Amino acid sequence: MFKITSILFAVLAGCSTALEALINGELGKSTSPLIATFVSLVVGSVFFLISMIITGDIKSFLALDYISPKFLLGGIFGGGIIYFTVKAIPGLGLSNTLTIIVVSQILIALFVDVVILKEQTMHLYKCIGAILLFIGTFFIVS
Repeated sequence: MFKITSILFAVLAGCSTALEALINGELGKSTSPLIATFVSLVVGSVFFLISMIITGDIKSFLALDYISPKFLLGGIFGGGIIYFTVKAIPGLGLSNTLTIIVVSQILIALFVDVVILKEQTMHLYKCIGAILLFIGTFFIVS
């Protein structure tokens, strides 16, 4: 059951990514990529602040004594995702942009798992898969 729920959450994340890119891309056209990024992050922050208040998680948030600065980089990367996506969509379109983003995510995650975390080993099938990702991306983007 846990795996099915995790798959559902992954699908929802993928759907959210596509819809967020579409909406932020349009917002960026009517403002600027930097303003679109800021508005998106502020609205998301307000939404999750309200969610924490409603669920009672605000108590846990306020009780945080120390957060390592390295964990704050996630917010910078999150903002970067929005900004770079808004900048890329006008030149590439939504599907090409998201194709490149997804393939980049997969390849970087594979690198992290194999080289940095050493949680997986690199073998022929993974090399073939990476090559096929490049080939598939080439055909979709062309």
